[in-house]
Amino acid sequence: MIKYRELKQAITHDGQRYLNGKPVSFLLSYWNEEYSYSENVSFKIKPITFKVPTNVVMYVAFNAEPFGFDKNDVCENKAFYEDILLRYFYPVMSELNEQFSAVNKLDRLYTKIACEKPDHRIIRRSGLLYKQNENLFVLKLFVLFPSGSGVSIMGNRIAKMLGAMLKSIEDSYFLIDKDVIRERMIVYKKQKAIREYCKENDYKAFVANGSILPRNGDSQEPLESAIPFQSPASLQREIRMPDGTEIIGMVIPRGITVITGAGFSGKTTLLEAVQCGIYNYIPGDGREFIIADGSLMTTNAEDGRFVGREDISLFFKSIPFQDVHHFSTNHASGSVSQAANVCEAIYAGSHLLTIDEDKSATNFMIRDEVMRRIVKNEIIIPFTDRIQTIYRQKGVSVILVIGGSSEYLKIADTVILMEEYVPKDISGEINNTIEKVTIQDEIVVIDEEKKIVRQGDSTEALFMKTVCTEDSKKAVCGKYVSDLTMVPFVETGEQLQTVACAMRKLLANTENESEDLADFADCFQKQLFEILSDEMQHTETAYREWWLDEVRKEDLLMGLLRMRGMRFA
Repeated sequence: MIKYRELKQAITHDGQRYLNGKPVSFLLSYWNEEYSYSENVSFKIKPITFKVPTNVVMYVAFNAEPFGFDKNDVCENKAFYEDILLRYFYPVMSELNEQFSAVNKLDRLYTKIACEKPDHRIIRRSGLLYKQNENLFVLKLFVLFPSGSGVSIMGNRIAKMLGAMLKSIEDSYFLIDKDVIRERMIVYKKQKAIREYCKENDYKAFVANGSILPRNGDSQEPLESAIPFQSPASLQREIRMPDGTEIIGMVIPRGITVITGAGFSGKTTLLEAVQCGIYNYIPGDGREFIIADGSLMTTNAEDGRFVGREDISLFFKSIPFQDVHHFSTNHASGSVSQAANVCEAIYAGSHLLTIDEDKSATNFMIRDEVMRRIVKNEIIIPFTDRIQTIYRQKGVSVILVIGGSSEYLKIADTVILMEEYVPKDISGEINNTIEKVTIQDEIVVIDEEKKIVRQGDSTEALFMKTVCTEDSKKAVCGKYVSDLTMVPFVETGEQLQTVACAMRKLLANTENESEDLADFADCFQKQLFEILSDEMQHTETAYREWWLDEVRKEDLLMGLLRMRGMRFA
C-alpha cells in the first residue's frame, strides 16, 4: 500500500516528478492504486471514464474499531450503523463541496464532491457499506477534481481537496456523537422487537399510539398540526421492549381488513402509513413505530402496463383472441392490470396485499346483485369472489380502503371506521347489522414458477439508463423498458438504478435460461451488497458509476416482470 504523501508529492510542486500543469491524462497512472492516509484510513481512486481522468469515484475505507462499536452488534445491525454514519458524512461532504466549488466562478464548473444523501428510511445504501471480514466501513464518493480549463492538472488544488476530505473522515472518530448513536440504536432495537412480536402473533401491521401519519405536503416531513394516532381499545396491544418500556398501539390481524369512512377522514393516510411500515424510519419521522409485514405489496390498477404471459384465469373466464392462462399485452386495461398485479404479488410470495378503492378498477373490485342479474355473461370474476379463497388457500391477508360499497363489509374479518383521523373498530357492529357472506372455495391456480424462456441479446445490457422524475420512474436496458411509476416502494433514483442493474444482469446472463425468475431476484438481492462491499478491491465492476440502494426481492420482481420485450413461461 502506497503512502498518501507520495501521491501528494507526485501531483504538487513538492516532488521531483510533480504533475502540476501537465495534461490530466497523467493522472491515470496514479488512479487504481491503494493509498494509506493514516493508520486507520486508506483510499482508492478509480476513473469513471478514461476520457475525463479527473471525474472519479473515490472509495475511502476506515477502521470501525476506533468508534468503539461492538463488532457482533455491527454485523447484526449493518443497516443501522451504515445509515447513521452516512447521515454524519453527508453534511460534512456537502460543506466541503461548497467550500471548494465556491472559490471562484471558473473553478465551480470543474469541481464536485458528492456523497449519497439518505432519506427518512433506514436501509442499506452503497454510499457507505460495512466490510465484515476486515471490520471496515467504506465510503463511496463521486469527485470531480479541479483542472485548468479542463485539460491540465491543478495539483495543489487536488491535493488540498484530498487532504480536507480525508482529514474530515479521520476526525469522525472524535467528532461523531456517540450518545446520538446510542439513542437511535434504542429506537432501532424497539422497531426490531415490534416486528418480532407481530411475526410471533401473526399480526400483519402495528401502528403505535402517538404516531404522526400525515406528511407535510409532498415532503416526507411529518405534518406538525396532525392529530396523533390513537388506537381503538379492541385492537390495542402493549408490547414490552428490550429496555423494559412498553409501546402501545393498534394491531391489524391476519385476514381481510376493511378501512372505511367519509371522504378526507384519513382512510388512505392510514393505509399509506401501514405501507411505509415495510421499512424502519429514523426518530422524528412520526412513523418510526409503524410496522408492517415485510412482504406487503400494493395491488391497484395500472392502466397501460406491460403484461407478459401471465396466468390471469383466477379473475378472467376468457378474453377474446387471448389465452387467459398465458395472457400478454403491451397496454393492459385497468381490470387486467390489477388482476396481473394480484397474481404477480402472490407469485412473489407476498403475505399481505393492500388495495385502495380510489386507485382500483371498479369492474375488477365489485359487481353488485343488480348487475349480476342484468349482465349474465360477464367474463370478469370480481375480487369479492376470490378474496376469501386467496386468504384461505394461499395465506394472503388483504387490507382494503373502501368508501363507496358495502360488498366488502360482508366478507371482512376486521372493519376500521375512520372519523376525522380517529380509528374505531366497528367489526362487532358490522357483524350484527350485515349478513356475512362466505364464498365457496374453488381451487386457486397461481404460477408457482416463471421460467425465463427467452434472453435478450447480452449487448443490450451495455446500454442502461434510468428516468426518475416526479411523475415517472423507468429503467431502460437497450430496447427493454420497465415502467415502475406505479410501484411505490421503488422511491429513489438509487433504488431505480438497482432495478436497472438487475435487468442488466438478467439480460447478460445467458447460462441459466431455465432459471426461475423469483429465484433470480432473490439471489441478486442477497448477493448485491456483498459484491458492492468489495468494490474497492476490484479493478472492474459493473456498479461503479452509481449509488445503489436496497430493494426488496418483491419489488425487483415487479421491475423484471414489467420489462417490455421479455417473455416468461
